[in-house]
Amino acid sequence: MALFTDRIFEPLVDVEEAARIRLQHSLYRAIRRVTCEFVDGTLFLSGHVPTYHYKQLAQTAVADVEGVQRIVNDVTVDSAP
Repeated sequence: MALFTDRIFEPLVDVEEAARIRLQHSLYRAIRRVTCEFVDGTLFLSGHVPTYHYKQLAQTAVADVEGVQRIVNDVTVDSAP
């Protein structure tokens, strides 16, 4: 039985999944529909929310995820007429 593997470090949860979990566990339903993609240190947020406040809350929810160096918040605000 081998005690060591070729992998020196393997995170338990990757950055994108950690961000996705934060969004999906939000108390706000609108934020749970926001999606994300992590590329080279940048977390891209996308989706639709009803107010600018929810857009800000989505960004705040993932702001301190370890490994995120930059957030691009492409969430669209679809305010009802």
